[in-house]
Amino acid sequence: MRGCQNSEASPDIVTGILTVQSNDVYSLIDPGSTLSYVTPYVAMEFGIEPEQLYEPFSVSTPVGESILATRVYRDCDITLRGRDTVADLIELRMVDFDVIMGMDVLYSCFSKLDC
Repeated sequence: MRGCQNSEASPDIVTGILTVQSNDVYSLIDPGSTLSYVTPYVAMEFGIEPEQLYEPFSVSTPVGESILATRVYRDCDITLRGRDTVADLIELRMVDFDVIMGMDVLYSCFSKLDC
């Protein structure tokens, strides 16, 4: 991932550019999130058809609203700090970021978090 955390942001949040399905995307790496998400506006560039989730679920946003997650993009190619991995990205309508990477992707890239 290129970029670094914003000094005005929370110290446990990192933003920058990473590559998903050969597309550079603006990302939030959130160790507080178990899953990873993608906005549908970016996902339509991936060339992958989303699958309906067997059990849709509600995602709480930092501003207190809930968004229903109903679709997932399976096995998306991700490059993070020179390491290639794949991840399932849950479709989530958001405007601030193209993707939010959660612990599922960080774990698969052998990332270490110093808490």
